[in-house]
Amino acid sequence: MKRKQLERIAHLYRNRVRECRLKAMLAKQEDLVKLTGISRSVISALENNRLFLSSPYALTIAEALGCKLDDLFEKRQAVPAEHLQEKGKA
Repeated sequence: MKRKQLERIAHLYRNRVRECRLKAMLAKQEDLVKLTGISRSVISALENNRLFLSSPYALTIAEALGCKLDDLFEKRQAVPAEHLQEKGKA
């Protein structure tokens, strides 16, 4: 997938890794690290939406937390077209 397409998709969705981790009763990121083998720095970046949740990570995390892939993603609110036009004028 091209970088611009990925960036556009990343702006439309946010991940819910932290919420799903806490719902699974894992209080610490380190617990998720042990279950998935994903580094703590990557888990932190995912939970803070600094890194896009890729398919391999999503599948691994969903399996470890016992949740659905859909639970890991949330569509962001659409920005009204008027707001975009005003932003372009500034």
